Amino acid sequence: MLALARFIMASRARAALVACAGNLVPLLSPATVALVALREGGREASLVALWAVLPLVAMFYAEGMAPLLVWASLLTVAVVMAGALVLRGTASWQAALLTLVGASAATALAIGLLMGAEVAAFGDVLEAMFAQVRPAGGGANWQPDATMVLGLLAWVMAVSALGGLLLGRWWQALLYNPGGLARELRGLRVSAPVAAALMAGWVICQFAPVGYVAWGNLLGLPLFVNGVALVHHLVASSPRVGAHWLAVFYIGLVLLLGPLGLLLTGVGFMDSFVDLRARFARRSSDSGKDC
Repeated sequence: MLALARFIMASRARAALVACAGNLVPLLSPATVALVALREGGREASLVALWAVLPLVAMFYAEGMAPLLVWASLLTVAVVMAGALVLRGTASWQAALLTLVGASAATALAIGLLMGAEVAAFGDVLEAMFAQVRPAGGGANWQPDATMVLGLLAWVMAVSALGGLLLGRWWQALLYNPGGLARELRGLRVSAPVAAALMAGWVICQFAPVGYVAWGNLLGLPLFVNGVALVHHLVASSPRVGAHWLAVFYIGLVLLLGPLGLLLTGVGFMDSFVDLRARFARRSSDSGKDC
């Protein structure tokens, strides 16, 4: 990874090459744009982003490619660049996360306004997929509407952009600030007012019609990341807990994304108000004195 990061930052041409060819590898293209934006700023990142979207533009005109998915992939590059520029300018992961959420929601809504027919067609595709996995004679027979489709698009764009931004920030840390990303993640904490607003939106979406659940997941993304950051902090600050437990944690997260993701969102919300890091530090200090 270090060698790839050095190759990207060696010149604009090499960065453009990786951004263009990176569409064949998940997260590689947006991560390249994020790295250039974090290090060089918006002008250089825009030039590299043009090469990143070039294959996507070609795919748009290819037969058999869903225009909706192509546009979502194309706009993800813009979302990750926006998040990277905000992170570069503010050094705040909270601001970057809110930018990713807001930009993803705005682009999804724009897609809904400009591509209503494609959104409806994609809803039909989702309904056919659900029908195949639905037990015979069981489950609710409902049609995914535009609200659900756009919410799913917004969530996928935000998660993809977050993955690209994290990878780009990691590359930047490897090159110029070793260990910097780990310190940033361990210190990431969403402020209480922002957490309250996000949780309120999440709860409303959970009690709204089923099409709004994906929008709730989008709003809960910063709180989820806060929960993950808390796990990183606890592992790093616990001498008896090895770093290998992080691997176990991420394996469990992949296998149990639904329930564990919900738990992490709740824990992230609590941490914004209670500051679980400080409480854990005081408890550890008191335990050390007792020994």
